[in-house]
Amino acid sequence: ITLFTKMTYKKILIIFFFFIVSPTHANNYDIERSKYVKAIKYYKNKNYKKFEIIKKELINYPLYAELEYKSIHRKKNINNTEVIRFIKKYKKSYLSEKAYINLIYRLSAKNKMDMLISNYVDIGSVDLNCLYIRAKIKKKYFSNIDAEIIPIWLSSKSQPKSCDFVFKWFYKNKKLSDELVWQRINMALNANNYYLARYLKRFLSNKNKQWASILLKVHVNPKKNILSSNLKKDNRYRNTIFSHGLDKIALKDFVSAKKYLYKIKNKYKVSNEFFTKKILEIFIIALKSNQQNVIYDKDFLLLKNNNNLDFTLAFANYSIFNTDWRNLLKSIEKMPQKISQEEKWLYWKGKALYKIGDRNSSKNTLSDLSLRRSYYGFLASHILDKQISIVDIPYNTTLNKLKKIKESFEIKRLYELYILGRKREARKELNFISKDIDDTTLNNMSVLFKSWGWNVGSILGYGKTKYFDDVDARFPIMYEKYFDEYSKTNLQKSLLLGIARKESIFIQYAKSSAGAMGIMQIMPKTAFWVLKRTKSKKVSKNYLYNKKMNIFIGSYYFKYLLSKRKSYVESIAAYNAGPSSVSKWRSLNKAPEDSWIEFIPYVETRKYVKLVLEYSLVYDWVLNKKNTIRVSQLINIDK
Repeated sequence: ITLFTKMTYKKILIIFFFFIVSPTHANNYDIERSKYVKAIKYYKNKNYKKFEIIKKELINYPLYAELEYKSIHRKKNINNTEVIRFIKKYKKSYLSEKAYINLIYRLSAKNKMDMLISNYVDIGSVDLNCLYIRAKIKKKYFSNIDAEIIPIWLSSKSQPKSCDFVFKWFYKNKKLSDELVWQRINMALNANNYYLARYLKRFLSNKNKQWASILLKVHVNPKKNILSSNLKKDNRYRNTIFSHGLDKIALKDFVSAKKYLYKIKNKYKVSNEFFTKKILEIFIIALKSNQQNVIYDKDFLLLKNNNNLDFTLAFANYSIFNTDWRNLLKSIEKMPQKISQEEKWLYWKGKALYKIGDRNSSKNTLSDLSLRRSYYGFLASHILDKQISIVDIPYNTTLNKLKKIKESFEIKRLYELYILGRKREARKELNFISKDIDDTTLNNMSVLFKSWGWNVGSILGYGKTKYFDDVDARFPIMYEKYFDEYSKTNLQKSLLLGIARKESIFIQYAKSSAGAMGIMQIMPKTAFWVLKRTKSKKVSKNYLYNKKMNIFIGSYYFKYLLSKRKSYVESIAAYNAGPSSVSKWRSLNKAPEDSWIEFIPYVETRKYVKLVLEYSLVYDWVLNKKNTIRVSQLINIDK
């Protein structure tokens, strides 16, 4: 076979593949799509007669369910039986869940309790669950009701208003014990939700309200109130009050917490068991908050060799914060194998061995880790003076599998939503159906999403199945002309792409619960500060979703943080948590940046920094087909 024949054969295969996966090979819905758009327009203009005429012509169109949903729900008196039929008919679409949620609210508002109870399904909504329990109470269906209410009650945050009726009934019927109330007060205070805890006090019996009052005072000012004369009399809540107050003191000063513990032991005669448990907990808090000289304390030295896992992990992290390599290695040795083999601990074991001069053991520990495309894998590569390992492995599938999936109802709906620009609905649909689809099917669907150009769909699909090796699909270069415009270097561009990928996966109209907006997740206050500082034209809040504007503001703000902090790691952390928080954290820990990242108190920010660093290095590889950025350019490891 000639070289020309081989090349021609390869081209034919490629063309055939795209012919198979291309949506145009499926039923051609161009005419129906046009009619659908017209029907929606008629509906918006309240021309329901013409809407219904076109709807009849679209019965086989994949988005017919949307039209049927609108027909059912546009009437003043919605026929609930029709809605229930709709839910069963379209159970594979998120529209069924949308219809179901509205159905439960409507049945509750109309006091149609029997229908609500018979049609209720748990979808993970506390709000709907409380409406369901409310209906059961109204109908006096009390079987197993306590077991349904208690998990909802035991929450560290306020529950939806629909739960108020349920909780009041539970209280009035003397089912809400002081123990349950006390448990929730504790949960609220541990989550620093003081006002909820104060509100909950009213549900306690009169004899126990005084203990809750003392606990609340101790929470606000532990040093002033923990030695209260009211605590001389023993009570089942007393040790909880002592414990909470000591934890609050220990967060700032473990030495003071110890002194108060000894005073409590002498004054109130608490048990040895309480004393021993509490002093261990004080040291765990001190280690986690990186308090100086804790490991030289005489009581700490007595506890140093105990096998409590929380203590071992806290001591290991403390050793990282303070580059105490030998104690770190001892702590890792004490960990269960399942934990010690996690990427984090493999890296830190390897680095500790490297720092004490045991290069062979370090190499053996880090070799496998350095082959992984991850934050710790990249750091391990740096220790070993190796190129970081990034390999693109597209999901392995067959043309027959793709052809079969392409003909499914779910894929046809997703494609029509995508092609019509209704990407938010497409994401909702994908999130809904992915709950019940096996990983193999979802991975095949992600291959199709990539062929359409729906990058977000591929990222979400592979994210659900945890197939992370299709680098090209998971790290698309979107809106490149704007990132080029607002980047001076390849390093800046890679970082900004990494931030956008982590912040929003490039979803233009993304909005967080905190109010951050757009691709770069900009807070409006920050955006208007940037516009004022750059003497740019004022824009409306909604205009912050504009792709170019959003990327400009996010890029400018990140570069501003970098100019002030002179550290990529600190600038990434500040982009997520704010510059004042980062300044405070850095003042408490001057360790090398890989150690300092482990110290970041906010779990979300800690994960964020690691992922942005990882994604930035991946984007450098994607942009240049090789790695041009060294790990040491992004993060100071003090090798």
